[in-house]
Amino acid sequence: MWNKLGAIAVPRLELRSRASSAVLEFGLLGAFFLISRIVLHAAGLAFELDLRWMFLADPAALRDHLLQSVVYFHAYPPGMNLLTGFLLKLDDGHVAELAQVVLSVCGYVLVASLYHLARCSGLSRAGALALAVVFSLLPQTLYLEHLYLYTVPSAALLCLAAALFHRALSASSVGRWGAFFAVCTALCWIRTTFHLVWFAAIGGLALFASKRSTRRHVLVGAAIPAVLLLSIYAKNWIVFGFFGTTSWAGANLVAVTTKQLPQDEREMLVREGKLSPFANISVFAGPETYLPYFSGRERPEFTHFPGSDDLKRPSVNAENFNHWMFLEINGQRRKDAAYYLGTHFPEYLGTVAHKSLPQIFESTTHWHPHDKEDVSPHFRHRQVLGGYESLYDDLVHSFPVRGVGWYVLLPFVLIWAGTRAWRLMRSGDASSWVSAMLLVFAVMQILYVVSVSALFSYGESARYRYMVEPFIWLVVASSLSRGARFLAARLGRESAASAPLS
Repeated sequence: MWNKLGAIAVPRLELRSRASSAVLEFGLLGAFFLISRIVLHAAGLAFELDLRWMFLADPAALRDHLLQSVVYFHAYPPGMNLLTGFLLKLDDGHVAELAQVVLSVCGYVLVASLYHLARCSGLSRAGALALAVVFSLLPQTLYLEHLYLYTVPSAALLCLAAALFHRALSASSVGRWGAFFAVCTALCWIRTTFHLVWFAAIGGLALFASKRSTRRHVLVGAAIPAVLLLSIYAKNWIVFGFFGTTSWAGANLVAVTTKQLPQDEREMLVREGKLSPFANISVFAGPETYLPYFSGRERPEFTHFPGSDDLKRPSVNAENFNHWMFLEINGQRRKDAAYYLGTHFPEYLGTVAHKSLPQIFESTTHWHPHDKEDVSPHFRHRQVLGGYESLYDDLVHSFPVRGVGWYVLLPFVLIWAGTRAWRLMRSGDASSWVSAMLLVFAVMQILYVVSVSALFSYGESARYRYMVEPFIWLVVASSLSRGARFLAARLGRESAASAPLS
């Protein structure tokens, strides 16, 4: 009897020891994160809050009519509007402070998830801690964490999803898979890059990675999050007549298609009716620019809500990019892009290869179109950390290819990751399989975000890379760690072989 009790007690003690060790590790990381942010705040690093972003509805409407504002908002997914409305309702006089707390929490979730993934990938405690600490102090991390934008929340959710994916694979249950898919849905509610097709692909990977006996856990866990994601599509289909999370997809395509045309050629195609008149108008032009094209037009039924028909967002005196006219405007831009792809496909490939793809790997902190002006959201950040930012850019983005820098070697690292994952999958060991699937998840996200950003957008792509920056650093750190172990083992064998016999 005592032997049985002892056999039960030992695993329990091991679990308690692991739990207390994890609490200590995350606690130390959290203490460092908090102290570093306090020091940076004391040094003058400011949090930038601007509620004029085009993905937001009017702040007063969000505060007073949050549900209506979200229902009648078609421009972008509802996540950031819901968050902003909640903060405004909580205390609109201190919304900047509340927003900074939210972004700081997201920043900690990001680095804590990266630490967990590093440990799961085989890095030592010291190596994983060093990786998380360095990442938390990168210029792009500090700049974007101090800016009210969806970039850091998106990166945090994606990194947390990877950690939950590993956790669910290690010990499958409906609750664990439900948590994983809930985070994936939250990500889709915030960022247009992640949508129903991506969600389905992730679900397919989860089914492939799971044992046949636990696939039911995956399907049941994904059910409610999938319904919540589909609710956005259903709402937009019923209210606005399009199936998607954003009505601005066509506008994104302009940057890599019709905008690349010479001005005279584009004007000629507009005159010939091959392109819409909107092809000559900036995607950032306000709705008043398009009034001549819609004079005398009957307004849609849903325009009884003010946010759908206002030319300006009154409480911030900013353009209303949720105006009903954009439903047709961006639909026409999508057709313009399709015409360009059909008639200028080689030029499109040239744009992707020589412009949009390299831009993804340029310095993240210089993503803003007005980066060198005082209207840049990073202008005040640069006054505190400008020297550090320049040093980092010189170290990372100046060699061996200027602008892209060391990221030019990323394809080789991804090839290593794919080869490593394949070997782990073939080993037949359960823990090796889980480690392989984590690598597959990370590489899949890197390839997906890079591909989508290169093929469908241009202008701010260096910022989009930040969503998968943790995975890039994780894969690089894992490859260097494995390389160092291999080299040490080989040197050890050579030393043993060359030693004289006693």
